[in-house]
Amino acid sequence: MARSRRLMILALLLLAAASPARNHYYWFPAAPDGAPRAWAVLLPRAEGLGKLAPGNQYWDLAHWLNARGIDALVVDYANAGPQVPDAKGKTGQKIAAIIRDALADARKQQRMDARCPGVAIGWSRGAEGALTLATAEDGSSQGFKGAVVYYPSVRSQERPWRQRLPVIALQGDADGIAPASSLQSLVSGRLPTQAEFEVRLYSGARHRFDVAHPVDNPTGKAPGEFDANASADALAAIASFLDRHAISTAQCARG
Repeated sequence: MARSRRLMILALLLLAAASPARNHYYWFPAAPDGAPRAWAVLLPRAEGLGKLAPGNQYWDLAHWLNARGIDALVVDYANAGPQVPDAKGKTGQKIAAIIRDALADARKQQRMDARCPGVAIGWSRGAEGALTLATAEDGSSQGFKGAVVYYPSVRSQERPWRQRLPVIALQGDADGIAPASSLQSLVSGRLPTQAEFEVRLYSGARHRFDVAHPVDNPTGKAPGEFDANASADALAAIASFLDRHAISTAQCARG
């Protein structure tokens, strides 16, 4: 009983770390000191955030980034549209506009310092926003140095695709929702670029291969799509990507 009570208190303390900057932005700082740090914007899949608690994929990745000294902002873009007048156009354009608005709001609060490198991380539909940012002329000036996409939807991307920032895609070859063939078509049809686009293709992995718990029930049974090996390899690949592109607090420009 005492152990259960301690675990419940710990869960409540962790939940308190996710503070809404507005009703659709959730802030996960690596430390409470307010110092400039590398940062990440997390964009959920179409089902939404679910319960931001231990076991939820966005909660877990935000804390994984925190352990690397990276601040995280989780954006519930599905509920942000009415509050962001510039959220117009195709899916990727709308989400990218909401991200810019989230960054502007965070920077008013001395967060997500543009002098520090940032990364956009998107899942499925949320990946449309991350991929759009990877093509945007103002991506680098906003502080973005790359994009990470889990089993991305690519339907709203312009063709031919003009890539400006490095991207890593984490994709199952048995994904029937966001097929690997669609991603590969986007990559092969890019305009000439020096920017890296790495595709990590996992044999037998399906959509949501990294989801250890249902999005609306983080303490429930693992869905059938969960692939522990692919999920672990994806985290290692993200770590390598962040290191390779110097997305770390050590790269913050002081001034």
